[in-house]
Amino acid sequence: MLDMIRRRDRLLISVGLVLVVGAGVVLVGVFRLPAADRNDVAGFWGFALGVAGAVVSLWGWLRRVWRPIDLRPVNTLADLLAEGVHGQWRKAATERVLLTPPPIPIRWSLCSLPVAGDLTAALDGPFTPLPGLTAVTERQLRDGGGRRELFEVYAGLASGRVVVVGAPGSGKSGSAVLLLLDALEHRERVNDIERARVPVPVLFTVHGWDPTTCSVQDWLAAHLAATYPLFQRRGGQAEAAALVAAGAIALIFDGFDEMDQAARPAALQALSDAPFRVVVLTRSQEMVDAAGAAWLAGAAALRLHDVTGPEGAEYLQRARTGPSPSGWSQLLTHLREHPDSVLTRGMSTPLALTLVRDTYRVGDDVSELLTTSRCGSADDLERHLIARVLPDAYTPRPGRPKPRYSLPQATQTLSFIARQMNHDDTRDLAWWHIPRWAPTLPRILISMFAGGLAGGFLTALAFGIWVLLYNFSKGLSWDSSAPGAVFSDMQLGLIFGFGIGLPFGFRYGRGDRAPKRVKNWRAINMRLVLATGLVYGLVGGFAVELTLTGVLDLINEFVPSSISTSTLVFGLAFGLVLGLVFGPIGGIIEGERRSQGSRKHWRNGGILGLGVGLIWVTAELIRGAGLLPVLIAGLLFGLGGGLMGGLTGGLVSGLAGGLTAGEERPWDPRESWRNDRVVGLVFGLVVGLAVGLGEGISHGLFDWALDGVSTGRWSGVWSSIGSGFSVEPQTGVALGLVCGITSSVTWPTALAWFQLRFSRVPAIGLMPFLEDARARGVLRTVGAVYQFRHASLQDHLT
Repeated sequence: MLDMIRRRDRLLISVGLVLVVGAGVVLVGVFRLPAADRNDVAGFWGFALGVAGAVVSLWGWLRRVWRPIDLRPVNTLADLLAEGVHGQWRKAATERVLLTPPPIPIRWSLCSLPVAGDLTAALDGPFTPLPGLTAVTERQLRDGGGRRELFEVYAGLASGRVVVVGAPGSGKSGSAVLLLLDALEHRERVNDIERARVPVPVLFTVHGWDPTTCSVQDWLAAHLAATYPLFQRRGGQAEAAALVAAGAIALIFDGFDEMDQAARPAALQALSDAPFRVVVLTRSQEMVDAAGAAWLAGAAALRLHDVTGPEGAEYLQRARTGPSPSGWSQLLTHLREHPDSVLTRGMSTPLALTLVRDTYRVGDDVSELLTTSRCGSADDLERHLIARVLPDAYTPRPGRPKPRYSLPQATQTLSFIARQMNHDDTRDLAWWHIPRWAPTLPRILISMFAGGLAGGFLTALAFGIWVLLYNFSKGLSWDSSAPGAVFSDMQLGLIFGFGIGLPFGFRYGRGDRAPKRVKNWRAINMRLVLATGLVYGLVGGFAVELTLTGVLDLINEFVPSSISTSTLVFGLAFGLVLGLVFGPIGGIIEGERRSQGSRKHWRNGGILGLGVGLIWVTAELIRGAGLLPVLIAGLLFGLGGGLMGGLTGGLVSGLAGGLTAGEERPWDPRESWRNDRVVGLVFGLVVGLAVGLGEGISHGLFDWALDGVSTGRWSGVWSSIGSGFSVEPQTGVALGLVCGITSSVTWPTALAWFQLRFSRVPAIGLMPFLEDARARGVLRTVGAVYQFRHASLQDHLT
């Protein structure tokens, strides 16, 4: 650390000396000018000093950003996380009808399948019972129990390892949610001192974890940071990691059977070494297969029981809150009096009971289940009940809103989605992953053409307004040359739009990026954002001007004048420069706001600046310019390019800092869609304003300096800046528009869904359809992703 500080101090001293020498040279040059030009130059340098002040302020802010931050205490983080987790899963429990009416009873016993080691290993371990509870004994485990006893095993087992197995549809996910809520309610009941010893339970599925390349601690910390806004701030990843390392988290791991079969043994070994409590829920046979290669060390293996006929009848009677369908009483009587019948065995799972509860309504005849043709076996019964889900959800019924989509539309769309999810081997439907399902090239081309057309139109509009205002201020009328000027600028807007749309289309048209979130608008430091934008526009504008000048000089040197390619090459060069220059923006828009990411963008900006500086130097040497002025200009340009790269990152990260602080609850899919779209528009607005303003000023200053060098007359700086605004609005308009549209994940997702509408799905909107399916009980939400409410329905639709 001391060596790093010394290197930093040496660097600052070197930069300071360079600035002092440069300032001395400039002052000598100013005093040698004729008196007529000295005032104008002095005015310019007064303006430049104002910009330098903004640079100094920004540099101080960047230094504060790069300093290590103070992490919040673990206990504070745990309390905030518990609040967010409780709100998330209580809402999910309500959607899954796990709270009212009282849920289907949970019954479990010690599992006799070969899925864990000796029971004595589970009774010896590093975890003390949670406050208010006692250590679990072998007798308690062998006696089994219900929901309360399951929580006591979780809270009092010394090994901190529990495996819960069951058949498909046996209520594993529902049991996981109820266990999590029981653990959170217990944590809330204890006093503040004891609460520090109670971990916060979190419930995650296995999707996205490769135990062969990522430790469970790193995966869990990353999952926490990505799921809960509490950690979506600078230092949030480190805070999540600190919670995990402190054992302040308990992991409830659902859907272990959905993990790739080859990775399951490695996952069990990784979970065995985790420094926190672990509960794994999985299908029985898949756990037997995995345990043949590795065990979850020290685990107590529990098996969920089937629901008995009387228990099922009692639940269905409680769950009916309105008039019963025909044959309801006969069904309940059959469940109570025939515990060994095919129908009773088929309705022994929470899945079957909830399907009967949800799909048979007034006007239906539930007595059809009593016939052998409907339920020759338990599998037949499940298929029959699953097949009723979509007709029940999308059939108009009295007292319910008319469905927005027909049953054929819903079936075709949901079947396609289910097939794609099965192909991706996931139970989670993340809307930002939908671009994976359609070819990428059409989205790139659409992004490019949309940027070009919109850039051309808006540029013409902006320039036309500018001409009107300019003429009005000068007392001039709208003459015949104005439409031609507007049309000419529209052509430039088209070129810029296409040039900007191409790199942004390649970068963002693929989609498949995590959405962004607006959380606290008041936290945005607008003065910092505007100062950064102004500095960026000035420095970046000089860099682009110098780069394009060098490129065009090379063209004029080597391309015959008879070949009319300068406009084309100019547009391509401009697009190339912007594609490179705005790499820092892309990295930060994609969510990389850590200090090391900022340093990388600063370094890349420096490399970019020096590289394009060499282009300009080479071009000027070919033209026969003097070596010393060319090298000085190239050095200044390189420094400007490096500063530009860093300030580009500062612009967006300064804005992003205000968009990443706020409420702790996780978002739902619709909220994530809307907020990501808003964030994209905000980025586009800020970038467009900054670039438009900065480019206008820098273009004028560049022309003024170029004219001063070539003629020796250093007057007219303000008129040059004014003329710069007459030719540069298209840059900010086009760039802001394209950046605002394409930086949002909703853009490629909407384009991908539009592509799919031509061949795979009906012409319906994506988010309205998914939200409607959720409201009808076909889908459910877990954080920002959708899931089929019944995994069997996803399998059935394929």
